[in-house]
Amino acid sequence: MKLSVVFVLVLMCNSSLAKRAPSWHVRIAREQGPNACVVEEVPGSKWKIWTECKYYLPRKICGQKTLLRYECCEGFYRVPGREGCSGVKPLKNILETARELGASDFVNYIVESGLDKELSREGAFTLFAPTNEAFQSIPFELRGRIDSYRGNIENPILRYHVTDRKIMSEHFHADMSVATLLDGNRIRINKYSTGMLTVNCRTIVRKDQEATNGVVHLIDSLLDPAAVMNREVSEIISTDGRFSVLARIMEESAFFNKLRSAGSAPITILAPSDEAFQKMPASRLEAILKDKEARLALLQNHVLVHPLCATAIIDEHHMRTMSGNRLQLQCDENGVTIEGARIRNKDFILGNNGLVHMLDDVLIPDRAKNLLELAQSEHLETFMELVKIGGVEEAFSNFGEYTLFIPSEAAFHSLPMEVLDEMRSSQENAQAAILYHATQGRILTNKVIDNQLYMSLDEENPLRLSVYRKAVGIENSIVEKADFEGQNGVIHIINRVVFPSNISAVDLLRREGQYKIFLSALEKVMSSKSDNLLDLSSSDSIFTFFVPTDQAFQSLSNETIAKFSYDSAFLKTVVANHVVRGLFSSEAFKTDFVYKLPSLYSDLALQRDADNGIKVNNCKVLHGDLMNSNGIIHVIDRVLMPSLDEEDVPEPLLFRQPEDENIRGDLGNGQH
Repeated sequence: MKLSVVFVLVLMCNSSLAKRAPSWHVRIAREQGPNACVVEEVPGSKWKIWTECKYYLPRKICGQKTLLRYECCEGFYRVPGREGCSGVKPLKNILETARELGASDFVNYIVESGLDKELSREGAFTLFAPTNEAFQSIPFELRGRIDSYRGNIENPILRYHVTDRKIMSEHFHADMSVATLLDGNRIRINKYSTGMLTVNCRTIVRKDQEATNGVVHLIDSLLDPAAVMNREVSEIISTDGRFSVLARIMEESAFFNKLRSAGSAPITILAPSDEAFQKMPASRLEAILKDKEARLALLQNHVLVHPLCATAIIDEHHMRTMSGNRLQLQCDENGVTIEGARIRNKDFILGNNGLVHMLDDVLIPDRAKNLLELAQSEHLETFMELVKIGGVEEAFSNFGEYTLFIPSEAAFHSLPMEVLDEMRSSQENAQAAILYHATQGRILTNKVIDNQLYMSLDEENPLRLSVYRKAVGIENSIVEKADFEGQNGVIHIINRVVFPSNISAVDLLRREGQYKIFLSALEKVMSSKSDNLLDLSSSDSIFTFFVPTDQAFQSLSNETIAKFSYDSAFLKTVVANHVVRGLFSSEAFKTDFVYKLPSLYSDLALQRDADNGIKVNNCKVLHGDLMNSNGIIHVIDRVLMPSLDEEDVPEPLLFRQPEDENIRGDLGNGQH
């Protein structure tokens, strides 16, 4: 009956993996015959896992390719002359099963102690048995302790490897606490999304080996009950002399109380050693500790809300901290790193509500970094270069609160080389470029409203912010990554370099010389004393102009052109149909959507095609994003003639407000 259960589990594993495996892999696996399972190894290392699956896929363990070989699955053996593993082994007790699996050294110690007699009584057990290889490589001090109890049935180390009930791996779960035969001592089992299983953070290399009186799980190390402290992890930090700086910060911040209030929920403290804190400049650490929010963020960044066993990390992995921040974990042949800081694999301490890992470096969260550290962590190298040339490093490192709109590397390198070289050519030019991308205060995207103006740090040119659906715009750029909040401000990464717009829309059209007809019509509408049709004098009035070329007007009928000269209402309507309140850069529009923009007269339909071209109604945008002090201009190839009865021209709806279903909308909380 038990073997049939194992067979069903193997069958389920094989069928699910076979669907994803390449055909050549399936062919090789099938050639092994029935009841053959993969053993996964990393060549040149001690890493080895028995999978109990036939179609197990090759992968990388900490960057190293695994080698797959085949053995008979649990409970089976090869019969000469028959395909695969068709022989069924008889069940034996847990000690004989462990001996046959390669844990004979550990079993010999159990027999010598007399504990085998206790394990032969009625009842089921789970034995976590170190392999011979693991048993032979245990530390000298631990070897001395187990030898000191040799022949003693009360040997605490031996009894610590046995539980008084049968526990199959399918019943394992995160931070599972199980009593052992060593009175008052428990082991902690964990099951990870990587597929790894651990007991007291030691790897289970072969699971679910059934026996007449229980089950055997092979492990890669001897378990030491003395390594598990019957104390909370907060108490471990406060009493272990290696973490005196961290303990002092936690005590002064009342952070120990926060940890205790978490109750029995398992946590992991990533504890920088005192030497790790000494690597930080004293002034930098002092600045963080004086900032209540930065200090809290620093402490929370060192607490994971799940138990972390370093042996379970076999590839890139992410885990959440107490603050909700996600830390990146990686591994190589030298061990595991968290955000680049090395975990000392052997220096972990198990407590009754989690564990403590010692780190060689402090993990600085965004909220505890200054603005330049944030920019550096996002690899904004060109911006950092201009900051250095412009001589504003100290200002953004140590003073004030600022919001920086930093162009991405791609944005800087999309500029003509001569423009970028001009920025780099002098301190004055570099400083001007940087200061225009910054403003006073801490501006988060969830506080931004449409058509909002902020004076830039150059104290001459404002920055105009726009709210689009699921995006925020700054001048003619879009925020790609939002709300990197640091100790002295916020950075947003934008997709274009922005430049001050010191020329009005009228002067820009006049300078270009190709838009005389629209310019003349616009000036006539603006000069009308009968109403306030279009006021460009206020800095708060921001518009998007769709401007037809002179050639576009000349393609109209003679009657229509003539009507402009004698019918002022018609002229107002046509001009109003080319003007939209607010600043809509071309970056606001994505392909596969039709955007409704309310002009001052009617609704316009705008869409971006697969070739990245933009159309407004049936008009093609020839040149986009001509920035000016009144807003933005897009040049179009046709006149946006309003749909109306020429016998009855209505007054333009010059004060139309954007409707709910147009491009504008709630941004929601900014995220990165």
